[in-house]
Amino acid sequence: MAIIIDGKAIANSVKEEIRQATQHLQQTQGITPTLAVVLVGEDPASQVYVRNKKKACEFVGFRSISHELPATTTQEELL
Repeated sequence: MAIIIDGKAIANSVKEEIRQATQHLQQTQGITPTLAVVLVGEDPASQVYVRNKKKACEFVGFRSISHELPATTTQEELL
């Protein structure tokens, strides 16, 4: 017998748990989890990925920081 899993419902449930845990952490410890992203260049797929991560951070109460660098950035400059 196959069981159909509602992935979207599970994902929403997990996000809600993270949102509540984030609120608790902020209230009890004064800590806000943060996601930092470094995006080099202007690849459209990467921009969409980063934008979606920012939206997810907003939903769960994380802070997000984005550093966008030109495609000409060298590895040495990046490091």
